[in-house]
Amino acid sequence: MNWREWFENSKTMKKILFCITYAVLLVFAVFNLTGIRDAIGYFVSLIYPFLVGIAMAFVVNVLLKFYEERAFAFLNRRGFPLWLRFRRAVCVFLSLLTLLLILTAIVVFVVPEFISSVEVLIANAPAYFMRLSEEATRLLREWNITQEQISSLSINWSALIEKATDLTTGVMDSVVVVTTSIANGIFVTAMGFIFCMYLLFGKEKIIGNLKRVLYAYLPRRAAHRIIEVGALSNRIFSNFVRGQLTEACIWFAMIYVVMTFILKLPYAVLISCIVAICSLIPIIGPYISMFTAGFILLLVNPWYTLTYIIAFLILQQIEGNVIYPRVVGTSVGLPGIWVLLAIIVCGNLMGIAGILLGIPLFSVIYALLRESTARRLRLRRITNRQAVENDPPGVDADPQEDHPEELWEDEAFEEDEFGTTAREEDEPEKDEPPRA
Repeated sequence: MNWREWFENSKTMKKILFCITYAVLLVFAVFNLTGIRDAIGYFVSLIYPFLVGIAMAFVVNVLLKFYEERAFAFLNRRGFPLWLRFRRAVCVFLSLLTLLLILTAIVVFVVPEFISSVEVLIANAPAYFMRLSEEATRLLREWNITQEQISSLSINWSALIEKATDLTTGVMDSVVVVTTSIANGIFVTAMGFIFCMYLLFGKEKIIGNLKRVLYAYLPRRAAHRIIEVGALSNRIFSNFVRGQLTEACIWFAMIYVVMTFILKLPYAVLISCIVAICSLIPIIGPYISMFTAGFILLLVNPWYTLTYIIAFLILQQIEGNVIYPRVVGTSVGLPGIWVLLAIIVCGNLMGIAGILLGIPLFSVIYALLRESTARRLRLRRITNRQAVENDPPGVDADPQEDHPEELWEDEAFEEDEFGTTAREEDEPEKDEPPRA
């Protein structure tokens, strides 16, 4: 094919133009990373209230779906016209009322205990450090360590206490800075709440309009694919929010009950809050909370730390193997190595928010990659066993003749969770538009 045939072939020209455009944009992005980052930051700051509204809608929608689909399922089956008309308003009101009651309970019961525990911990920190120093010195003497060795290993507790005091003072100073941004926070929260209500009351209409726009301005195949990815993302993010919030509540209740009524350990509310917050981070979150709580109890009594760690590990086995699979289930379906990758990458990019959002984001990427891999293997007539054993069929061989039963009995060729089969995927796309 000479250069004239290239220009006359529309598909080839589209590929060439796409490659040129991609190369130009890539070079521009490489040499303007700072400007692009500032532009993205400015754009995010403009739409930040809407992002807050979307986040609020995700949380409220978990309760909304519970009330609409389960709590009032008997009214939905009867189909009363009055109920169908006011169902959404009633369920939204009950969802907000439930969240308000939960927040009220936290403010009334948890926050005062939390503040009291922190104040007591700060007030007793110097005594705790001195007691810990005395215990360490006594143990070293019992182990026949010489005074010179003890002196060489001694820690300047006065300097450490002074640094801790300076850190506390710095935290108090930062409270003043945070207080000055309360007005901006109230404005963002109010606008986000208004946008959240708009999304909840008209989510079906909004989604329908977005689908109409996609099918109107994009090729049918591209629009269909975007809608599939959006549905997958919505399901994964909703499951993640519901699963992690449920797990946080379970952890708070278990730690508080065990520390208060069984082990009789101090700072039960403070440690329960730390465990509940850290449980939002899968895999490494519980261990972060375990070491943090262990250090707090170590300042009071070293035996408290040992008791708490043993109880925590037992509770972790019970929660992970018995409670979580039955109450929460598999919320995101992401392997452990992908979770660690999401935490490291997104945590470095966006901090705590990146850790929380990166896990469901990587879950979407993982699901799309898994689906694409299975589809391409089906198109190439390669089974999972052949791929794993590095034994694909020959280029000129007919895999259906070599492995007639294995090809279609392999799990990659059965109907997957996306509702597609190998024969459906391999069918060519028809040109006529879908029926209305």
